[in-house]
Amino acid sequence: MSQIKNINGESNTYINKNMIVSIVSLATKEITGVVDVYQPKRLFFNRMFDKNTGKGVRIKYKKDNTIVIDIYVTVTTDCEVNDVVYKIQQNVKNSINSLVQLKIKSINVYVKDAEKKASL
Repeated sequence: MSQIKNINGESNTYINKNMIVSIVSLATKEITGVVDVYQPKRLFFNRMFDKNTGKGVRIKYKKDNTIVIDIYVTVTTDCEVNDVVYKIQQNVKNSINSLVQLKIKSINVYVKDAEKKASL
């Protein structure tokens, strides 16, 4: 089981990496313009061998007790990509800070695909 160690004063808190991946994934999907978290075949195979990848999200642990988050997304063709990326970064940051006390070094968003919005 992968865990992140968060040193808060004199006590140690251990947070499961899968919980952080779930928080990031849900916070990303909340943003208007995001179709889904992207999971290409290469990322799928990386997930089998790399314990820091899951659901189109990669968590990297740094020696200074911070994390780097990489998010791969598919967006709609009619969205403003810069706005969507900014909103993803802000929502992920706020979600993680409100649920767990982790220091985030950076949140990198990679737009891997665009899909036309389905009409009703």
